[in-house]
Amino acid sequence: TFIRRSITDALRLAGWDVTYHLQGVGCRKGFPDLTAMKDGTTIYIEVKTETGRQSDYQKQFQKVCEEHGCRYFLARSVKDVEELLNFNVLF
Repeated sequence: TFIRRSITDALRLAGWDVTYHLQGVGCRKGFPDLTAMKDGTTIYIEVKTETGRQSDYQKQFQKVCEEHGCRYFLARSVKDVEELLNFNVLF
């Protein structure tokens, strides 16, 4: 989608290595759309449209991520990951 590509492009321009994940056989239900890595940091990003909602599986994955101290973003636009585009601020 346009939103996912815009987020991916912006993160890559900021130096992140971004992987897009497709759901399929053997994939954990609720795994987010994007994984991004930079300077020893890994983040997970679920991309939604303005009206899109997380499934129960996606909410559970977010909860597990946060319980383990991982960063998880629900992004509807590049603005939702804007803090990651700053080269000096990761957390």
